[in-house]
Amino acid sequence: MLRIRPFVMGHLIAAVLVGAGAGAFLAAEAMLICGMGMLAGAVVSSLVCQWKPGVEAPAWQLWPVAVLANPVFLAALVFMALDWECVVGRQRGWCLVAAMAIIAAGLCLLPPLGGLLWRSWKRHRARPR
Repeated sequence: MLRIRPFVMGHLIAAVLVGAGAGAFLAAEAMLICGMGMLAGAVVSSLVCQWKPGVEAPAWQLWPVAVLANPVFLAALVFMALDWECVVGRQRGWCLVAAMAIIAAGLCLLPPLGGLLWRSWKRHRARPR
């Protein structure tokens, strides 16, 4: 049977919850799309984390790798770089893409924390009393 490490399980579950929660503010279809998009990014990020530094690495090493390896986060950074005038407030008016990119980048910071919390909870429960 396939054994999924606690960090990976928490990361994936948190990604679906964060994505679906964010999409719920827009529409039911957006809830599904955002949840699946965040899940896909978390899968790629978890695969990178398993390779380097390893899912049992300290949190201060694992969290930055999990965030920076997420393709959703990288795409949000690219959109912010392309629309930098809206991000810094130099351009006024229609800046919807930049606003969505900022929100997406912020949301990508949360799922690795869910993975770290799930991992620490599982370790705490596994300790002998």
